[in-house]
Amino acid sequence: MKTITILFFTIIFNACGSTKSTANIAENNKDQNPINGLFTVTKLDVHEGLAQKLTLKFNDSSKRVSGFLGCNTFTGSYVVNNNNLTFKDLSYTEKMCEKGSNTLESKMLKCLEKTEHFKIENNTITLLKGATELLTAKKNTEEKMAQDNNTTITYRAHTRGSFKKIILDNKTISVQDNVNGKPTLKSCSNEDWSKLMNMVSDYNLKSLSTLEAPSKAFQYDGAPITNFTIVKDGNTYDVPPFDAGNPHKDIAPLINMVLNIAKETKQ
Repeated sequence: MKTITILFFTIIFNACGSTKSTANIAENNKDQNPINGLFTVTKLDVHEGLAQKLTLKFNDSSKRVSGFLGCNTFTGSYVVNNNNLTFKDLSYTEKMCEKGSNTLESKMLKCLEKTEHFKIENNTITLLKGATELLTAKKNTEEKMAQDNNTTITYRAHTRGSFKKIILDNKTISVQDNVNGKPTLKSCSNEDWSKLMNMVSDYNLKSLSTLEAPSKAFQYDGAPITNFTIVKDGNTYDVPPFDAGNPHKDIAPLINMVLNIAKETKQ
């Protein structure tokens, strides 16, 4: 009887220990810091002290990722579940680059594609596949740079027979003319990006939701329905849907500039 009692309490003790361990893991995952902001890569695969300044920029609100590969820029999206991390729909510009830059870019893109989960400690993010560390990057805490690179503009117009999606993010513009097509990417010039950011800063972004469309032919498929969104500093600002080519007059200058930059990208 004594032996049975000891065994009974041993089983309960071990079970409680196992539950506590599982609970700790779940709690650690729950408290994982959100990924947001601009990071500079300090280690890629097994290489440290990189000659090129490679970057990753995460937007926690829109779940968009972008960055600099050493010559080209890239953009895409990501999915986070606790400490699991998956990158999706990665696209990049196609400049003529030196051979060394091309090799570096291929390694970085492969690291992103292999990523399964992440950890953040002391403003440093580490991307991992299993127990293997793929990439390490340090968060950039310079306020000005964070402000310049923390705005994403999205324009989307579609109807039964047409589709256009434009994304401006981290000095990169993505233009997609087919719902199933691959977007065309190009670096946005410093001049155009500066003009865009100045225009955005001139708006009371909270008032964008009050800009009612002057016409609503999109309601009976008489015009492509258009959505325009600005994500800035983690906050999302939406303009009410409007007919393509006929936005509210207050937002028209910014939308026209986005369309002009996209037109130049396609040429």
